[in-house]
Amino acid sequence: MAWFVQSEYKDYDEGTYWSPAIVPIAGEHARFDEVASKLTQELNDKYMAGDRNRDSASYPELVYNKGLPRLYDGWRFPRFDAVLYDKLKHQEGEIVDIISTSFGAHAISQKVIDIIEGIEPGVHQFIAYGMLNPDGSIHPAKRWLLNICTRAEVINVEKSNVVWMDHGGGRRKFADLTAGGRQPHIVVNADEASRRAIWSEWRYHSGRPFLVSDRFWNALRTEGLKGWAPHHAYLDHIEEI
Repeated sequence: MAWFVQSEYKDYDEGTYWSPAIVPIAGEHARFDEVASKLTQELNDKYMAGDRNRDSASYPELVYNKGLPRLYDGWRFPRFDAVLYDKLKHQEGEIVDIISTSFGAHAISQKVIDIIEGIEPGVHQFIAYGMLNPDGSIHPAKRWLLNICTRAEVINVEKSNVVWMDHGGGRRKFADLTAGGRQPHIVVNADEASRRAIWSEWRYHSGRPFLVSDRFWNALRTEGLKGWAPHHAYLDHIEEI
């Protein structure tokens, strides 16, 4: 089975999350974009040297973020030379294991990394991340930006309630079919999902860029690690076949 997840509310009625409120630091995003630019060139060079199939996982679709790759898109980034920082809006004490950041990805604790590595050793990327207190000092909580490095095709489109669309230049993606009162319904292939922790469904045109496996989700819940909740569009688990 699998799940779509999103940042977890601490109090839904008040609109507050377990993740602390953060303030992006412009210089840190410039550093991030510099590394992302290097990756852009690598992806383009590799694509041009291959079969140049736009309707494949190797096509560097980079139109959503200033023409730069994003974390969670399934690409492994070049090494960053130092920790990437956000600034906390308020003084914080204990911080949960999975938090939102300004870098378009969640930051996770070593406990979460250990679960991922126990399922998919050496597959995904964990980029050193830190938080500055409002006074500029470094918060002691150690976290890493999660970068999903798998572009996978785990959703069974034949059994799912989806529609294909032209995504430009002959590139095809699918989206939830909700016309005529239809309810979103996604099915995943059990053999694929069972051996993964987390993955990017590159063909899925959706605001939910990744899924987590039942095995990973259950381990998070068993350990009592906060920060993620089922996505509001898919509150129940994704069926597997």
